[in-house]
Amino acid sequence: MATQKRRPTIIDIAKKADVSFKTVSRVLNDHPRVAADLRERVLKAMAELNYQPSLAARSLAGRRGYSIALLVDQSEFFREDDANAYFAPYLVDLQAGALTACREFGYHFFVEPYDFRSSAFPGELRAQLSKVALDGVILAPPSSDRLPLLDALEELGLPYIRIAPGLETDRAPSVATHEYQGTVAMAEHLLSLGHRRIGMICGPESHIAAGVRLVAFREALASKAELVLHPGDFTFAGGLAAGRALLDRENRPTAIFAANDFMAAGAIVAATSLGLQVPRDVSVTGFDDSAIAHFIWPPLTTVRQPIRAMARAAIEYLVALANEREDLERTTELPLKLIVRESSAPPPGTAKDG
Repeated sequence: MATQKRRPTIIDIAKKADVSFKTVSRVLNDHPRVAADLRERVLKAMAELNYQPSLAARSLAGRRGYSIALLVDQSEFFREDDANAYFAPYLVDLQAGALTACREFGYHFFVEPYDFRSSAFPGELRAQLSKVALDGVILAPPSSDRLPLLDALEELGLPYIRIAPGLETDRAPSVATHEYQGTVAMAEHLLSLGHRRIGMICGPESHIAAGVRLVAFREALASKAELVLHPGDFTFAGGLAAGRALLDRENRPTAIFAANDFMAAGAIVAATSLGLQVPRDVSVTGFDDSAIAHFIWPPLTTVRQPIRAMARAAIEYLVALANEREDLERTTELPLKLIVRESSAPPPGTAKDG
């Protein structure tokens, strides 16, 4: 079955004309502050791509509401079952960073859940967003890699920025970190302590970042240590179940790396429930340096991801774009840092273990 060709959007026009998203928006809305040569380039690109702007797109592109929204899939925004209710800590930190920055710039910030699983998703999203005047939208994983969502935003002419995208990374502005290098640093830390049989609790397949961490960890350990994998879902309950599965075996790993801190916390509780002591009997490490990394005992060795700083960078970009700045970097990359705490130590029975 042939794949339906995607309709050109104002992002495509901007790329072809070699101008900013905002310049295309101003041309669409007959803004007087557009140089004649730029206007001509935009109109030529529109003609060559056979671009037909929708009324909704023109309406949204011309409105200013001093508001920025974080779009979140309902399934990521809040999960609930018989065992527990879960609110993704990554999104908590992202919202805190975005809200603080918006207040400084005099902007409103709100979270807008959407239902990606709905068959009427694109139309529902357009109806939802047409009710408010937005200066921009932030997309966090996994929403930042949902290409139909990007298509819908571009059709509406809404500026957006992606947090840690993994697909079509040059398609739109983004803020990211060195996920691969941060994970390698964790692998090297565990190897330096002497661990040679290491378990990993993976993240959900729908998150590209989880896949990057898996690939990086596997490649860093190649030929240097045995890797035992177990699936996970980024939740405490998932880490608890995976931790028990990895540790309740005869030849258990001497260290566990969980793809996020909540699963690492679950693995620590799993070890305790089996009569093991962290890190004397098994080391446990995580990723993100979220609040639970400080609250769990022992405090968690992890990779610090500057989530609030990423949110702030995203807000700064959208505010600058709304204020018609043209000299903006499309990609911002922030560093990660290995944070060593009490949850990691040499494996039991080694000289270093004492």
